[in-house]
Amino acid sequence: MCCMNNSSLLFNTAVGGKVLYKFADEKEKEMHRAKETRTMEKMLSRYKNHCGRRKIRAHYLSHDDVLAGVVNLIKKLKIKRIVIGSSNDHLEHTGSIGYGGSPESLASIHELSNDSNGYTTPPSDFTDEIIYDDGVIPMDGADELATEAETGDEEIIGEPNSHEEVEQFTEETARQTDEIESFRSITERAEELMEEIDRLQRKLKELQEEEGHNSHEKSILSPRQKAAASLKNEKSLSTPRYPELQLPEHISRFSMSNISKATDNFYPRNLIGEGGYGPVYKGKLGGKSVAIKLLRPHGRQGFPEYKQEVVVLSRIEHPHIVKLMGVCPESCGLVYEHLPNGTLLDRLSLSKGLPWKDRVRILAEQRWALAYLHSCRPHAIIHADFKLTNILLDANNISRLGDFGTARTVHMKPLEEETICRRTNPMGTTGYMDPIFFMTGELTTESDVYAFGVVILQVLTGLHDLNIADQVREAVKMDAVHCVLDTSAGSWPEVQTEKLLRLALRCCSLERKRRPAITCDADWRSLDILHAMAKSTSKSRRWTAHGS
Repeated sequence: MCCMNNSSLLFNTAVGGKVLYKFADEKEKEMHRAKETRTMEKMLSRYKNHCGRRKIRAHYLSHDDVLAGVVNLIKKLKIKRIVIGSSNDHLEHTGSIGYGGSPESLASIHELSNDSNGYTTPPSDFTDEIIYDDGVIPMDGADELATEAETGDEEIIGEPNSHEEVEQFTEETARQTDEIESFRSITERAEELMEEIDRLQRKLKELQEEEGHNSHEKSILSPRQKAAASLKNEKSLSTPRYPELQLPEHISRFSMSNISKATDNFYPRNLIGEGGYGPVYKGKLGGKSVAIKLLRPHGRQGFPEYKQEVVVLSRIEHPHIVKLMGVCPESCGLVYEHLPNGTLLDRLSLSKGLPWKDRVRILAEQRWALAYLHSCRPHAIIHADFKLTNILLDANNISRLGDFGTARTVHMKPLEEETICRRTNPMGTTGYMDPIFFMTGELTTESDVYAFGVVILQVLTGLHDLNIADQVREAVKMDAVHCVLDTSAGSWPEVQTEKLLRLALRCCSLERKRRPAITCDADWRSLDILHAMAKSTSKSRRWTAHGS
């Protein structure tokens, strides 16, 4: 029984070069799969030579997940026991073994212990064959494996042909023994976790019963006792939940009743988003459409993020940074201008996509926003969570940078123009976070540059993988940039676009000194040229339409 993984990253073409699997055409992929299949057949034939004089039936399939493939094959063949290494070592399935696979695969393994009647797999997923001495013959679906009764207690391992084969088989047996030990340790760990879950569930049940008992006691209180308890609750409600924050004069104050009325008492249809801070509702205040972000009492963020966002946004004003209109001190609510086209991630995910001209313009706008923040004196502002979901779009797809709850200020030297880093706990979003900041806790303006580089790669390619920089770097190295550009954006100017991709890869460098300064226009010439090309293209089209 064998399962082969066919998702190799690189393979050799007919001319001898290496090509990324995702960039190859279907013909090349088919050739690669055929080559892998032949290699596997040779491997099975060689293994058969070790397996005595009896004819051995071999079954194999191709699957992206080896564990899932093995599970499917086991279920199809109704295997009750797996023999690993030799006839003396075996594993009987316990229903709780896991080995580096997905939860779905583990669930499938669990089903095996319930005497399942089988698992129907689409025919295209399987290739069932019997290997005889004279070659490979397709096996009929009604064929069954030889049972244990047929094979008896015969030794299934034949005589080795050479000293080298003996050593190879010994190494294989040792490796399989290690896997058995790994299975056992994982099983033991799983049992410990299940016991811990049972203990926590019992504790939760006890707390629920205790709470029910307390509520019953409250229900039998005398009227005087109930009045005293009510007075105590009113006093606790009148006490402010959060400290009072000194607000600038131009920031409006709204009461909770104002916020509730503006959102139709937080009508579910007015909910437009939700994050670590809390839910965001659409509403109307003073005849203007607004977005109201409310603090979730027990969320990942709290009063410090509320205070930080108010402090930062109340002192800056920029056309490509979201505008803070007011706050609700009672609930640490934040009131912004409403931007109807949602986040940049939402816009890129639409079926029609976003034209390359708009994408380049948005990147230019966000570079200006970051340059403005990093140029503030005497304290530069580092956003610290720059990503697609924090870039908002208005009705004309003009971008605004939002969510300044994690923003920090750093002192700038007046002469050397060199950033002094700020030490703080690593924060941000996986995939966008500067690895140097993550490892050292040293936050600098270069941390925003790293995140901006990731956003550029995502906007130009449409990819959102965590290893996007590695994929683009490989494509650039192999002169295959056209293969990674998002075709839904239209026809990209490839020469200038490749230069911008290379600049984005510099932003993602692990060496901070190699990253371009967001405030240096010379470093961003490739983006400025692309932006100019986008504007000239738009103007020429408008002129042609007007002339016609």
